[in-house]
Amino acid sequence: MVTQDFRDFSITNWYENFKHICLKSLLIEIPPEVIEKFQDDEEEVNSQNCPEQFKEQLRNALNLLNKSAFIKNNWHAPTDARMFSFDNNLKAVTVDDIFMYLNSSLCIRDDFDTVKGVPFCLCLRKWINIHPAAEFRLIIINNMLRGITPRDWPTYYVHYKEESSQIIEELSNFYIENVKIRFPRQNYIVDVVYSYPDKPYILDFGPLNSKTNLYAFTWKEIQPLLLKESPEDVAPVFRYLENDIGIMSKADALRKFANAHST
Repeated sequence: MVTQDFRDFSITNWYENFKHICLKSLLIEIPPEVIEKFQDDEEEVNSQNCPEQFKEQLRNALNLLNKSAFIKNNWHAPTDARMFSFDNNLKAVTVDDIFMYLNSSLCIRDDFDTVKGVPFCLCLRKWINIHPAAEFRLIIINNMLRGITPRDWPTYYVHYKEESSQIIEELSNFYIENVKIRFPRQNYIVDVVYSYPDKPYILDFGPLNSKTNLYAFTWKEIQPLLLKESPEDVAPVFRYLENDIGIMSKADALRKFANAHST
């Protein structure tokens, strides 16, 4: 991401405007001396060398969230530290859990090393058990919802085909009523968790570029749509596996999908 991306997509910049449709989240600024420790490859941040006030803020936040939280920084979750959590779920129940995930994540450390000019924060989000089939990525182009993809791609879920029209309608209405024009970009992605009959919740916003994981779509498909000056007002495409194809890579799944729809 470029510097402006880091500013626009920092949760500190968008959460207040969308918190009514987000899972409850508590944002805590990370002190500069803690950031310096994360930037030092020879030193880990832990309960012994962390400012007491910061630890107290973390403890209070965990208590407010019933001692179960999902954590991320302004932009990313420590997903590459999942192996260190019980059941691979990244649930934090203690301050030590938080430090362990942050210390173990190269993704988080890379943010601390490279981002400039944006105050770092830690987001503690209310923990809920999310079924992978309920997570979707919405692709927004010129302020229109153009694509919907499961984040658990390429996994087959039989109900997608049965409920595809309903999913498209519900997520389209959710976007138009709650997000459209309210986010300061025309092109971006929105991650949501959605499970009928519960309303969708926003998990995150992110940039739309060649480095973005588009799951069931490719950048080659999306890029031409960004170049159209007068985009067509069409219904979004919900792409999902229509048949169980077994264990397959994303690239293989995309090729199989393309071949099936080219005839």
